[in-house]
Formats: sequence, structure tokens, C-alpha cells
Amino acid sequence: MECPTCQRIITIPEGGVKAIPQNLHLGFEVEVAGCISKIGSDGEKSCDACIDGSMGPAVVFCCTCHHLLCKPCHDHHKRNKILQHHQMVGLDKESLKVLPSIMKPTEHHCSPPHHEKEEFKFYCETCQLLTCKDCTLVLHKDHRIDEVCNIAKVHRDAMREALVCAQEVTSKLTRAIDANDKMAEQVETCRENATLIITQAFEQLHQTIEERKKTLLSEMEAISVSKTTALALQKEQLMKMQDEIDRYTEMTSLILQTHTDHEMVALGDLLPTELKATLKKIENVSLTPNQSSDIHVSLHTDTLIKELSIFGDVMDSSPSPSQSTWSSESVAKVMKMYCVKVESMTSKGERYPYGGLQVRAELRPKSHDGAVIPGEVEDHGDGTYTITLTPQTAGPHQLLITMDGQHVQKSPCDLHVRRGYSTLCNPRSSDQL
Repeated sequence: MECPTCQRIITIPEGGVKAIPQNLHLGFEVEVAGCISKIGSDGEKSCDACIDGSMGPAVVFCCTCHHLLCKPCHDHHKRNKILQHHQMVGLDKESLKVLPSIMKPTEHHCSPPHHEKEEFKFYCETCQLLTCKDCTLVLHKDHRIDEVCNIAKVHRDAMREALVCAQEVTSKLTRAIDANDKMAEQVETCRENATLIITQAFEQLHQTIEERKKTLLSEMEAISVSKTTALALQKEQLMKMQDEIDRYTEMTSLILQTHTDHEMVALGDLLPTELKATLKKIENVSLTPNQSSDIHVSLHTDTLIKELSIFGDVMDSSPSPSQSTWSSESVAKVMKMYCVKVESMTSKGERYPYGGLQVRAELRPKSHDGAVIPGEVEDHGDGTYTITLTPQTAGPHQLLITMDGQHVQKSPCDLHVRRGYSTLCNPRSSDQL
């Protein structure tokens, strides 16, 4: 069945629905809501402690016993050594406001037919159940047993660790969003500069070239809109991730502040597991802007006046990692240099003729035994790069090549290194490269 609270699929235990572990925190919240409704009801309220209610109406509410008390029972509480430390509130509306913050959860005890009223002080890791001292000796004999406080500490530590990771990722996402905003501003500035260049050039010409002017501006706007849209989509994705991390952070912080040991054990590792899964997804997301600010305008106002119909050009002069290609040797040997050649391309599939790009490569063994091998990159200054790597161990590897923080075509790619030779395969194709 599916849990209505967390949508987690759970298996019904042998004991049926009654054997499903309770949500202790939610149960306490329901109990608080019931007490508030009870106190806030209209009319005279009877004492919960008196047998027949003959001692008078209730005047206070005990936040520890969760009982309405008349004046004599209240006085008895104050005179009793065991009960005198219980916290009381009045039955007025102001007291209802502070009740959730001072009301204490009831202790959780073993239930019939086992050892009724025995407090849950242990946790059976084998059965994943809270248990009392007597049950550990009878129903959970030879099981892995630990104290509730120890198990709760493990869950709290896991939550704190996940919270620290979330805060670090949040900081990275914030910086990435800021960088995205700055890049969008630069794109807008370049758009304005390109518009000025085009406008000044066409002011020198007659009506014959006005239609061509509109065409070039349209191309320029398309590039600008494409860049701005791509940056906006990336920013939206980053902000969604940040919002998700913030929600987990807020929920985790609240749980650490409000949950008791029993509630922590009942909650288990659900939040840390989901939060770590979310953080794992973020590791595969680029935190650098996916567009550059360049919009290159090339005009020839002093030539080709007779060919006005094809006058000028507007293009995105920045390299496109997704369009950039690479090739490699078909054979590689362990402890032998392995070469990869990378060619940078623009978004239109044209060769990008300049160097200076941040090209990175690394070879990752798929086993946990080997170390990641970084590639040595040589920039030829013409848009081409040579990467050399030296595999240290045989076995399956993964080759990753990035350009300005983004993967190039066919990256990552599986590389099976053998002592004699290796074959490089496109993971999306059965063809060998």
C-alpha cells in the first residue's frame, strides 16, 4: 500500500494494518489538536481526574497528563511530589496559543498482549521495531538490539550530515544563479552593442538595404533570444533545485528541533536518503552558465554594395560544447599514452577557429579500486586540442571530456581497457569508434 503522507510504498506486515509502525510525531500533533479542540469547546468542562465530576468544573489543563483538572485536583497536583512539576495552562484563548509549544508528548509504552505500560527503551534492528526491556528478552531474543537514544543519535547525525551537504550545495547553486544572471546581463549588453553596430552601418545606406537590415536584426534577435531563453531555463532548473534543497533543509531543521528520540526512530532514514538522492542528481547538473555573451556582427559596408540582397551576417561566435567533436585512437594499452583529439564547433556546426577554451578530460575506472586519471590538454590555438591519458589499470572505464564545464558530443563514453588493447564504444550506439 502507499503511505498517504510520504507516498512511500510499504509492505503490510504479518500482523496486518495494526502492525504498521505509527508516525509518532503525527500522532502527537493529532493529540495536540484534540486537546485544543477540547479546551476551546463552548460550555462548562468537567474534570478528567474526578470519578463523577462532583468536585466542580475544570479550571486548568495539565500539559503533561493531558487532562482537564478541577481546582481540588489541581491543588492535589501541586502538593504531590511526583506531579508538582507538571505544567498547567488556563482554559482561556491566550493559553490555547501557547499550548502546542509547551505540551509534552506522552511516553510510548509496550501494548497488550505483551508488557503493558513498559516504556519503549530499545530498538530491534532485526525487526525494525521499538521494544520494551521484557520484549527484548522474549520476542527479540538473539536479535540486534540497541538503545533508542543510540539509534536516534545515528539518525540525527545522518540528518546533520545531509543538512551540511545541502547547505554546501545551496551555496553553489546561489553562485551559479548569480553567474547566470551576470551572463544574461552580458548577453543583453552585447545585444545592444550589436544593434548599435548594425543600425549605424545601415544608416549609411538607402532604402534598398532596409529589408536586409530587418533580416539581420531578426537573426541577431533570434540568437539573443536563444541565449536568453537557454539561460532562463538553466536558471529555472537551478532555482527549482535550490527550492527543493531549501524544503529539505527546512524540514530537516524542524525535525531536529521538534522530534523526540522515538519520533526520530519512527521516521528512520527517509529524509537523509531522499535528500542524498536529490544531492546526487545535482552532481550531474552543470553549475556554469550554458551560454556565452558573444554576439558577433560581421559587416562589409565598404564592399559588395551591388550585392545588397546578401549583405552582412550575424552569428553566434561562441563555441558550442554540444556541437564540438572528438576522435581517438582505436587501440590503447595499459601504462601506454592514449591520445584524444578535440575540435571545437559553433552552434551552427562551423569550426571555431580560436583557442583558449577550458577543455578538460579524465578517465574514471568503474571499479572502486583504481584512481581517476586526469588528461593533459594541449591547446593548439586554432580551436583544436590534443588530450593525452595513460590508463593505469585494466577493466571498464568511463572517458569524460568537457569544454567550458559542459560535455562535448559522445561524452561520457565507455572505454574498456585491456592489457593488450581496448575498444572505445559510443554508449548510445553499438558502433566502435
